[in-house]
Amino acid sequence: MEQKNETKLTKTQVFNVIILDKSGSMESIRQAAISGFNETLSGIKKAQEKFADTQDHFVSLLTFCSCEKKYVFDKVPVAEARPLTIDDYAPCCCTPLYDAMGFTLTSMRNYVRDIEDSVVVVTIITDGLENASKEFSGPAVKQLVEDLKKEGWTFTYMGANQDSVEVAFTLSIRNARNFDYSAEGTTAGMAKDASTRMNFFSRLSNFKKNMAMGVAPMPEADLRNSYTAMADEAFDEEEGK
Repeated sequence: MEQKNETKLTKTQVFNVIILDKSGSMESIRQAAISGFNETLSGIKKAQEKFADTQDHFVSLLTFCSCEKKYVFDKVPVAEARPLTIDDYAPCCCTPLYDAMGFTLTSMRNYVRDIEDSVVVVTIITDGLENASKEFSGPAVKQLVEDLKKEGWTFTYMGANQDSVEVAFTLSIRNARNFDYSAEGTTAGMAKDASTRMNFFSRLSNFKKNMAMGVAPMPEADLRNSYTAMADEAFDEEEGK
């Protein structure tokens, strides 16, 4: 009987990135957005505990309006990330979506570039369309997203008051969800995102364990492509519920 060659189980560094619109129109769903993010954070903390043998989780939260782009926290170990509060998140102004995405994604790309086994899971949450960017254009962000997907990144676009699938398509983002512009709709949409993440993290854990049990290590590019495929499968499964 052929014996499998077991290898050491290594951990994937998982960077959870949430880009959260805080333009003025978010005021009416302010508390729901805060609660929804905190549910997402709680889910990531649970994933860290459950899959500690295969994953190390980090969290970045960027809030944005035309006044400022602000990291509430950036690349912190999930155990050190605290819940979002009403003082952290005060909606105002307009929606420089392209600038927020370009700034956050470029910074993270530079950080993870030399990390051999990593995956970046990005969720963009907005209730309005781009209307205030000065540094990045739509085509520039689209190209950046396309490049990052080849590096194993995964993206979900969540939008209200718009056709999220159409908007996401213009940014080369496959996974898109509409959420109702209400407290209930915001909470439900962010709960779906938290569930999708947990599904992906479970798939990632099983994948890493199978590799350690004897599956030949794949070239880095194929490994990253596998992460993207697993994230897409997790999204599709959640949408099919």
